[in-house]
Amino acid sequence: MRPQAEQAPRAPTELDQLTAREREIAELVAEGLSNQAIATKLYLSRRTVETHLSAIYRKTSVSSRSALAALMTRAALDRRA
Repeated sequence: MRPQAEQAPRAPTELDQLTAREREIAELVAEGLSNQAIATKLYLSRRTVETHLSAIYRKTSVSSRSALAALMTRAALDRRA
């Protein structure tokens, strides 16, 4: 049996700054859910989702839902590589 190669520790990304709830919301945005759909799914108000999104945008330095979705997709692909 070959020993498994050790994976190099990954560099921290801007996503590491997100809270668990912010990451959850970012993932749902990447899936294409609207703010209202996210609010309903997570039992939050739409305004709370919007507040979380503002924090996510600030922490990740993205300015739109599509940029956030792209960032989340890249992060998911990087984890698989």
